Amino acid sequence: MLESVVVSTLLYYYLHTKTRISLKFLFIDNIGVIVLSTVLAWLLTPVLAVGWQWILFLIIPALAVGIAFGFTMIRFWRTPKRRISAGPDEIVSPADGNVIYITRVEAGEVPVSIKGNRYSRLEELTKTDLLDKPCWLVGINMTPFDVHKNCAPIDGKVLLNQHFDGKFLSLKESAALTENERNTYVLANEEMKVGIVQIASRLVRRIDTYVRQGAELKKGEWLGMIRFGSQVDVILPADYEIMVQLKDQIYAGTTILAKKK
Repeated sequence: MLESVVVSTLLYYYLHTKTRISLKFLFIDNIGVIVLSTVLAWLLTPVLAVGWQWILFLIIPALAVGIAFGFTMIRFWRTPKRRISAGPDEIVSPADGNVIYITRVEAGEVPVSIKGNRYSRLEELTKTDLLDKPCWLVGINMTPFDVHKNCAPIDGKVLLNQHFDGKFLSLKESAALTENERNTYVLANEEMKVGIVQIASRLVRRIDTYVRQGAELKKGEWLGMIRFGSQVDVILPADYEIMVQLKDQIYAGTTILAKKK
């Protein structure tokens, strides 16, 4: 059991430092991994031939990693049912994750999405009038423990649904060698326009979209999913008050991201 505790705790602490998962998982999933890996190792003991019990020291780390991976995949692929209680003048978060930046974008300025050390100019947003007025750009980092489906932050029509494969940029730019794959939406109703940018990992890249341009969506309705490591940026009207702060853990469909001043 001691080996299970050490291996599992170190694994979850590593995930915390690398992917920003909450430390609460050291007391939730970590305990489950410890218990299951210990029980399985105990059940294997009688099966091993005499003199071969030492091999459990190699099996236990593999069990811990495998069970932790299974827990992560369950969290990653789940589709939770969430009650949408936001009012008509409130914008909900389109993604689970933690807030990594909140910046103001002036009228006519092209927003720049930042994922790690990679920068993407969201030029596709110039195809709509979303940028004709000042707006907010909010970045949401999604860890492997967050739901990876994204929802509509407002009721509205899909004015833009564009996929961008990513591309190689100049080697002279040490901080901007590649742009990650992304999918950009613009939703609009009579009161506001909002942009949602799904950004995939450069290593495992796939973004699924569930809606077509021109579709009418309800607030909280699932519009797509990112696989695997990912980020969502949201472009909001500047005359709305941002209701979250940096490092906040927020949830798709339930967290109020902004509301009318």
